[in-house]
Amino acid sequence: MQLHGTIEGNLISAIRSANRLRDRPVHADTVKFWGELVKHARKELASCAALPSEALRRLVAELELEVARRPRH
Repeated sequence: MQLHGTIEGNLISAIRSANRLRDRPVHADTVKFWGELVKHARKELASCAALPSEALRRLVAELELEVARRPRH
């Protein structure tokens, strides 16, 4: 996965978009990207030698919840 900026920055942007677009249709590729971002962030959290930030864990959980709320196409 190729990201522009930090994982944290991408998570924050995705969450803001998901919140802004709640109850509105979103392109399937966008929802797919959000899901891939969650997977990528979880993988990074699991492989990190240092203790991961609790804030980063919360961002991942929040985006994961937003993705789960979206209808599957």
